[in-house]
Amino acid sequence: MAPARMTLGLRARVALAFGVLSLVVSVVVAGATYAFARYYLVSQREASSLTRALVDGRAVEAALTSGAKPGTALETVPTVGSSQALLNVDGTWFSRGVAVSPEDLPGSVLGLAATSGGSWQRFDVGGAPYLAVVLTVADGTYAEVFPLRDLDSTLTAIGWLLIVAGLAALIIGAAVGALAAQRLLRPLRALAAGAQLIARGDLSARVAVVPDPDLGSIAVAFNEMADAVQSRIARESRFAANVSHELRSPLTSVVGTAELLHRRRDALPQREARLVVALHAQVGRMSQTLLDLLELSRIGNDAPVQADAVDLAALIRELLTERNLPVELLSGSAPLVRSDARRVERIIGNLLDNAVRHGGGLRQVTLALLDEEVLVYVDDAGPGVPEAERAAIFEPFHRGQLAAGPSGAGLGLALVREQATALGGSVAVTTSPQGGARFTVRLPRELP
Repeated sequence: MAPARMTLGLRARVALAFGVLSLVVSVVVAGATYAFARYYLVSQREASSLTRALVDGRAVEAALTSGAKPGTALETVPTVGSSQALLNVDGTWFSRGVAVSPEDLPGSVLGLAATSGGSWQRFDVGGAPYLAVVLTVADGTYAEVFPLRDLDSTLTAIGWLLIVAGLAALIIGAAVGALAAQRLLRPLRALAAGAQLIARGDLSARVAVVPDPDLGSIAVAFNEMADAVQSRIARESRFAANVSHELRSPLTSVVGTAELLHRRRDALPQREARLVVALHAQVGRMSQTLLDLLELSRIGNDAPVQADAVDLAALIRELLTERNLPVELLSGSAPLVRSDARRVERIIGNLLDNAVRHGGGLRQVTLALLDEEVLVYVDDAGPGVPEAERAAIFEPFHRGQLAAGPSGAGLGLALVREQATALGGSVAVTTSPQGGARFTVRLPRELP
């Protein structure tokens, strides 16, 4: 069996899509912004450095031409910022600072300046970035070095700021997506709630039609479907009730005649007596089927559920006694519940009868309390119910393939499910720890 994959809900997927889209847009914008800012700031720094180096180089060249010594010529360079001036005359370097040694200057920029008259290049000294501008002057080479640490720090700060902005865009985009998805899903949740109400038996449930042209059509279609379902079920219920009612009067006469013949069967010949016994059994089965069918058709339109204080343990003991079953089969206890005593009696009674007639006998009835629900377990001694049949066994007129005992109409468990649903509970069948089938009835402690 393949492992189940975790699937994100629609709201999460919409929020994620908005967040990713916002992140992609912010990355593109941030990348373009950073590239432009870097290009602009570097260009401005290079332009200003070149301008200053040219001005300072002319001043040094003028001083050398007038006969000043190299050290004196360097003193004509004004001290502005943290740049460093260097001068090479006759193979000897003179410098007005110690941050950068002449040996640190790139040979490529010196060679290019010697052939073209001037050059500039970025280089690092001890991990610190610098811009070197080299010019050819009279009798020597002039170099001016400009530190770029402040420019790199500015670009780094801009980069981090854009990263934070991108993350903020991701969060804001995800939040906007979640809000949009919540607004989009609100009508769909209303549809889901309406469908759940209909599934629980409230066929009058409808959803509000929103003004949105797309979602409104869905709500209209849902309400029309609910109207059609309610109308069809009502017609089927009326048909079943009418047919059952029309059959009840003639069947009553047949039952009376069969009862009379059955009481006087000893006076009949043996062959006719056997026929009367068979007739009595079949008429009784038909009568019970008719009564079950009438009850099943009335459940949806029955009188409101009555809220009574029901002692489940006492009720089950009474039902066991009526069926000549030992009360010791009941174990566990449960508090009083507020429910409809008639419906609860019908649920438990049908399960007991099903165990005795079709389940190979009753093994045990157990009461348990789970949170705000009372659980009733009915275990039989039969072969159990195959997993493929466990949902269908509660459908009307369905009989389990492995069911033992006399053939029934298949309405008993359908009545159990309908009555349990009317009380806000449920019924399910699993495998009993002792073998056989276990029917589990869940009833709320208080009627919903």
